[in-house]
Amino acid sequence: MKKISDYIIYSNLLIAAGAGCFIWETYILFKLTIDPLYIIIGFVATLFTYNIDRLVIIDSLSSTNSERHAWFAKSPKSMTGISVLCFVFLLISIFFLPWRSIFFLAHLGFISVAYSVPILAKGSKNLRSIKILKIFLITYVWTASTVLMPLIGSDINIFQRDVVLLFMERALFIFAITLPFDIRDYSSDMENKVVTIPGLIGIKATRVLAFVCLLIFFLINLIHYDFHSGVLLAKLISGVSTFGIILYATENRHEYYYTGLLDGTIIVQFLLVLCLNTISF
Repeated sequence: MKKISDYIIYSNLLIAAGAGCFIWETYILFKLTIDPLYIIIGFVATLFTYNIDRLVIIDSLSSTNSERHAWFAKSPKSMTGISVLCFVFLLISIFFLPWRSIFFLAHLGFISVAYSVPILAKGSKNLRSIKILKIFLITYVWTASTVLMPLIGSDINIFQRDVVLLFMERALFIFAITLPFDIRDYSSDMENKVVTIPGLIGIKATRVLAFVCLLIFFLINLIHYDFHSGVLLAKLISGVSTFGIILYATENRHEYYYTGLLDGTIIVQFLLVLCLNTISF
C-alpha cells in the first residue's frame, strides 16, 4: 500500500486529479454540460507541468532530505515516459479545441513551462526564481485553468458577476493552501536565498495570511450562493476542514501532509459540491 500511495502522490497523479476535479466542479456550479476533454486536458497538463518541474532539477533531488524528491530521483525513466505521453496528448488535443481555447491555453502553457525552465532569454532565470512571484503564478494558472478555461470552451462570458466571484473564491482557496508549502520549505528556501512570503513575514504571519484568505473565501461564498444552497454548505465545510489542516502545517510534517492531505482538500471540495449541489435547506 505504501508503494501505491507513494506512486499516486509523488508522481503528481493526485494533484493532477485535483485539477480535473476543479474543472468538473466549475461545470457543476454553472450547470453546464460537462466536456470530458477539458477535464482530461486539465489533468494531463497539470501532470506534465509538475513532472517537468522536477525533471529539470532531477540531478539535485537525490541529495535532499525530502522523501518525495528521493522517490522522484529514483524514477527518472518512468516520469520522463509519462511526461512524453502527456505532451503528445496535449498536442493532439489541440485539433479538437476551438481557437479561443487554444489561444487561452497557450498563454497558460507558456507561464507553466517558463515557471520551471528559463526560456525567456539566454541566460535568464526561470519564473519561480523571481522574488515572491512563485505563489502568485501558481494561483493564477490554477484559477485560470480551472475556472476560465472550461467556461471559455463553453462560450460563457467570463466577465459576468458569477464568473468573477468564482474566480476570486477559487484564487483565494488556492493561495491559502499554497502558502503552507512555503512554510514546509522555509529552511531550504532561506538556505538557498529564495525569497518567499514566510521568509519576508515569518511562519506565524504566513499562517495568519492563509486564514485571512479563507475568511474572505467564506465571505465571497456567502455573497455568491443562496443561504439555503447545498453548494454554500459544501464550500463552508471545505473551508473549515482546510483551516484545520493549515493550522497544523509545520516544517517537520511528513510529505503526505502536504502532497497528500493538503492537496487533497481540492478533491474534498469537489466531492462535497458534487454531493450537495442539488440540495437546498
